[in-house]
Amino acid sequence: MIRRIVLISVAAVLVACQGGGGPTTAAVTPSVAGGTSSPSAADTGSPSASASVTGRTASPSATVPAVLTGDPLHGIALVDVRSGTTVTLGALAAEKPLLVETMAIWCTNCRGQMHEVRAAHELADFHSVSIDVEAYEVPADLAAYADQQGWDWPFVKADAATATALRDRFGTEVLFPPGMPKILFRPDGSVELLPLGVEMPAADIAALVGDG
Repeated sequence: MIRRIVLISVAAVLVACQGGGGPTTAAVTPSVAGGTSSPSAADTGSPSASASVTGRTASPSATVPAVLTGDPLHGIALVDVRSGTTVTLGALAAEKPLLVETMAIWCTNCRGQMHEVRAAHELADFHSVSIDVEAYEVPADLAAYADQQGWDWPFVKADAATATALRDRFGTEVLFPPGMPKILFRPDGSVELLPLGVEMPAADIAALVGDG
């Protein structure tokens, strides 16, 4: 009799376990399903990993600065005799108007014009580059001269290729320092030789580059 009662009890437990198999399985299944169908980053408003990577890739710090290339003169590379830094006319002109002057240390006309240019820098935002086209002057003397006069923009020595490119474009007058040659490079890509033989006052230079 006792044995029969024990067997009946065991059978009842087994039946109860079999009957609870469905809920047990159901309890496990939502957990697994929940892992694959949980709300996405878009649903919750949280940035996803892929969005974060994309954001880093497209960050402004990764942007390459613009360089003008539409004119052959934009590609001229120049080395500042003081800093040793190499720049191109196209890179400078892409940032803001660029005034290029050809000059020589011995040229008193150039000296007067460059002092006006220095004053113009107090009135307008633009780049300047002075190119020494006198073959017999050397970089060390040019650097000392620019420092002595208090000019803080790049000064460079023209090599043969640069001198030839300027002469072919504007004529031999652009290599004659007493004529105070000035070339305006605008951010829109245009390049203009300004009137020769004219010393422009600071206010006129500032107005010109402001329009550029």
